[in-house]
Amino acid sequence: MQHLSQLSRLVDAAAVINDLTRRKQTYTLPAMGTITFYAHTEATALRVVRWSKPQVEITLEVRPPLAWRVATDYDENGVYLVVVKRLDVGRFARATAVIFLPEDTHLMLRMKQGLLTLDHINGTLEISPPTPLEVTPQLSAPAAPSLPANPARPLTYHKIG
Repeated sequence: MQHLSQLSRLVDAAAVINDLTRRKQTYTLPAMGTITFYAHTEATALRVVRWSKPQVEITLEVRPPLAWRVATDYDENGVYLVVVKRLDVGRFARATAVIFLPEDTHLMLRMKQGLLTLDHINGTLEISPPTPLEVTPQLSAPAAPSLPANPARPLTYHKIG
């Protein structure tokens, strides 16, 4: 019987730790006519689903809660969601959002290190390339022979990974 009591306390402690390390919240916002859904996210997995209801519903889960800044708002033009890291906690910071949108809603996303899943989507999807990271090369030794340099087109380096 004592073993069962200890096991029960262990399960209760695990539930408390789980509640402290994650926060899940659902936001329901009105969609007055044709609107645009704007999201600015960082390290967030987004799932966007179309539905026939005249409202936007966002279910957001962040882990750990103290590592994130979350904001939502709406006006006659659209619904706004911001999910960005407050603290750099490495690989442990995770956010997921499931977003239900009316079928006639425009979608505008600004994502950094994100994952996007689209369900029940019709239309054209255009994704622009990331802005290149420009770096000036610093050479300590003479460069090996290479193609002739073109001063009209300087080297551009892209950050990978």
